[in-house]
Amino acid sequence: MLLPDQVRPQLKNAEAAAALGVKPATLKTWRWRGVGPAFVRVNGAIRYDPTDIAVYVGSRRVQPRGRG
Repeated sequence: MLLPDQVRPQLKNAEAAAALGVKPATLKTWRWRGVGPAFVRVNGAIRYDPTDIAVYVGSRRVQPRGRG
């Protein structure tokens, strides 16, 4: 069980979309497709943990290949 000091502020759909540089509708599509950052549903409201947004962005990192 989470203790009160372990709960972080959650981002609303529009806030998470802004953090990722996409439209809110894109996040809805990603949820429908089962891709994108992890999210929680609380009483029907979708919320994103900022840590999950950071993890998602980190998972998309591409290391360029060196020439030579």
